[in-house]
Amino acid sequence: MDIVLPPKKIAKFFALVFILITLVHITVKSASFFVGNRHIFGLFDLIMLFDLDRERNIPTFFTTAALLTCSTLLAAITFAKRKTGEGYLLWLSMAAIFLFLSIDEFAVLHERLVIPLQSAIQTSGIFYFAWVIPYGIALLVFALIYLKFFLNLPRKTQILFATAGLIYITGAFGMELIGGRFYELHGEEAEKTIRYFIITTVEECMEMAGITVFIYALTSYIDVYIKNFQIKITSSPGSTAR
Repeated sequence: MDIVLPPKKIAKFFALVFILITLVHITVKSASFFVGNRHIFGLFDLIMLFDLDRERNIPTFFTTAALLTCSTLLAAITFAKRKTGEGYLLWLSMAAIFLFLSIDEFAVLHERLVIPLQSAIQTSGIFYFAWVIPYGIALLVFALIYLKFFLNLPRKTQILFATAGLIYITGAFGMELIGGRFYELHGEEAEKTIRYFIITTVEECMEMAGITVFIYALTSYIDVYIKNFQIKITSSPGSTAR
């Protein structure tokens, strides 16, 4: 039996999962503040499993999967462009970038830079989480390289790409700068405060929302400009995605 998934259903799936994860995260974390004991009724285990500010748990897994989906969709566009003789190298580069981001999310690569950079250049204040410096520079380089590419995109795709990027960058960088300053002032005790809970929740939710909008942008582009694209799940051997 074959199951055909229209591309936009992928975006709807990730949107639904991220909403559910966020609701569970807010519920269990809020409960921990009210009861005052993170271990009561297995609450600590639930927090670790769904905490958006922790690593190697359910939110990390789905964010990694979402970024990998972006990379896969970009790769599909790349192959379609190459087949028709259109420019495809920047699409391919984006596919590679999102593949790196998915690996980074799963392996927590950017957070491994914090302590070495803090020691090397003595970062503080909003740059306390020092990974934002090299990643911010990389973002500026990316923006300069892709400016012409962005301006040549269809209008709807431009709006969706810009919206996704603005939401994601505001969360990943903007809220991280605020969180870094707050963490520097309060140390590990910051993690026990409602203010830090709000900062990190907004940060992670904006990141997930930005990724979801980008998936929708890519699937919308595929629907219009990449003909006969579909993902097939089949029970027979040799099934393919085409």
